[in-house]
Amino acid sequence: MAGLIRKNEDGNWYPRPIAQLEGLLGNAIYSGRGYEHCYALKKNLAYNLQYIEFQDRVLQDLKLSSVLQTQTIKTIVLVGAGIVESVLHFMLIVNNAHSTTEWKEKTKFKGNSKKVGGVQVKIDTILYEKLDSPKLKHMTFDAMIKSAKAKKIFGYEPIIYEKLEALRTLRNKVHLQIINEHTDTDWNSFDLINLSDICKLLFVILSNVFTPSENQKAYFDYLKRNFINE
Repeated sequence: MAGLIRKNEDGNWYPRPIAQLEGLLGNAIYSGRGYEHCYALKKNLAYNLQYIEFQDRVLQDLKLSSVLQTQTIKTIVLVGAGIVESVLHFMLIVNNAHSTTEWKEKTKFKGNSKKVGGVQVKIDTILYEKLDSPKLKHMTFDAMIKSAKAKKIFGYEPIIYEKLEALRTLRNKVHLQIINEHTDTDWNSFDLINLSDICKLLFVILSNVFTPSENQKAYFDYLKRNFINE
């Protein structure tokens, strides 16, 4: 594969075209499966898969400082986490495994505060209205992972769900202000092992969920060069 091209140099470097990535994603994401926004989901997943391929080329082609390498790995991990979460959300819906609710909040009555046992407390009352039919209920990434593990959404290999758990923790690093201790920095949080893990997860998901043809397997084969044997 050709490397990155400078603006003042001849030629161009192109990642996998969006149309081809949409073709791969369309093997599983299509109308009639109970998911409402198939077009937008395929587009967004394709954009982000293409961006990961670009960031991979940055790691391969540019001589980066250790900090920039770490931040590039962080970018791949966070973008990859978004892809994994979106596919997981889709799979839970089409497999009737996503949480639903029959109620919506109608009114909230705020109570007065008072002291109980020397502590100031108060009780609020929420009035719910029953819906005509159940609707999807928000699920955290953690809840989705637990549901996926219980129902083996991504297959039967335990290592997949272990890596999903680790990914959930790293995904929270998008919030720079969340710091648990003085050494809780990006530098100490992201490394080549994390890069390997997200690439393995993406490879397994793209292979298992989207059943690629032989030609389509080449769309994400580059992920394997980041694998670290365990």
